[in-house]
Amino acid sequence: MRYLMGSRYFFGIYEDFISHDTDYVELTDDELVKSLVNIKGKDVDIFVFRRKSKEQMIEDALSSNLAMTIGKFLIPEFCKELSFTISDLKKLRPLLDNLDKKHLYEKVIYDSYISNNDFVLSDEQRLTAYRLYKDNRKDMFK
Repeated sequence: MRYLMGSRYFFGIYEDFISHDTDYVELTDDELVKSLVNIKGKDVDIFVFRRKSKEQMIEDALSSNLAMTIGKFLIPEFCKELSFTISDLKKLRPLLDNLDKKHLYEKVIYDSYISNNDFVLSDEQRLTAYRLYKDNRKDMFK
């Protein structure tokens, strides 16, 4: 199954939303995919991960030390497919320390999920994350 992810997943509901691409994530059992395949299109990026246990995916994310890898774990449908819980999400906290300015909105979402003890956002939490998204992209939102 392919899931929409990234800013479009969270903010596509806003009329003034702007993004330079659309990101998707999916899991595969294909043995040719050892870990990750990134398929880049004109305005689309698809990240295909080899299906592993959630414990192994957590370990892979933490050992990669790439903050951006947390994005897929903020998509409730993806998490459901992995049987990934809020307790699992808490293990990824160290990744947030390395988020770049343009992805700090993901920390707001992460913190909201932890606070809500569920993979849901209130309208206010989503709007707070969106404001940060826009503030850190002033070149796009003039």
